[in-house]
Amino acid sequence: MPIHKMLEKADRILKRGRIERLDGGSFNVIGDHGTYTVVQTLDGKVHCNCPGFIEKGICSHSLAVSKYLQYYKK
Repeated sequence: MPIHKMLEKADRILKRGRIERLDGGSFNVIGDHGTYTVVQTLDGKVHCNCPGFIEKGICSHSLAVSKYLQYYKK
C-alpha cells in the first residue's frame, strides 16, 4: 500500500477514536481487519504486530499511534 494511503487510514483511525492507550507504552488499535497491539520502545520507535508491519516495517496502525503520540506529547 502506498504511504499516502497508509496516512489516510491512520487519520481515519485517529478521527474515529480507535486507539486505546494501555500501560507501558502499549496501545490497542482497531483496524479494518482486527485489533492490533502497537508498542513504543524506549528509543521512541513504534512497532505493530499486524502482518503488514511485520512484512514492511510500517503500517497505518503504527502511523496512527505516532500521530497520536505527537498530538498528546507522550
